[in-house]
This record gives sequence, C-alpha cells and structure tokens, in this order.
Amino acid sequence: DGILEEGSEILEEYKGAPALDAGLVGAAQAVEHYEIARYGTLIAWAEQLGKGDVVNLLNATLEEEMATDEALSSLGEGGVNERALEQAA
Repeated sequence: DGILEEGSEILEEYKGAPALDAGLVGAAQAVEHYEIARYGTLIAWAEQLGKGDVVNLLNATLEEEMATDEALSSLGEGGVNERALEQAA
C-alpha cells in the first residue's frame, strides 16, 4: 500500500513536469526491489524445503524482475533523470 501511495503522490505533485517521469521510474524501481527481495526469500525457503522445481520457477521469475529493474535504470540514466534535474535548476 505504501509503495502505491508513493506513486500516487508523485503523480499529483509532479503532474505535467519532466520530474514526473523520473519519479515514476523511481517508484517502479521500488516495486521491483520489493519483488526481488521477496523472490529471494521464497527461493531460500524452497531450497530449505527441497523443492527444486519451485526454486527453478522462482529463479526464472527473479531474473525477470532483475531485468526489469535494469531496464528502469537504463531509462533513468538515458535522460529521464537529466531532464528532471534541468527542470529543477
């Protein structure tokens, strides 16, 4: 709920501004980081329970989440953050 609320606040506060894109990228990355942490925990539990098939599925999903996080980083580094800084100056 907190992550969704943060995204809503960003939408309201930066509506129509270049900083909106940077804020949304940051909020999306917060979601990805949360998911990455959760999948890491689930993988550890599945390993302890000897559920190799589940570990394989969770690892595949974790890799997807990490790839999404990298793509979001590329968006930020590809000009979104820079435009937000220019607006702030």
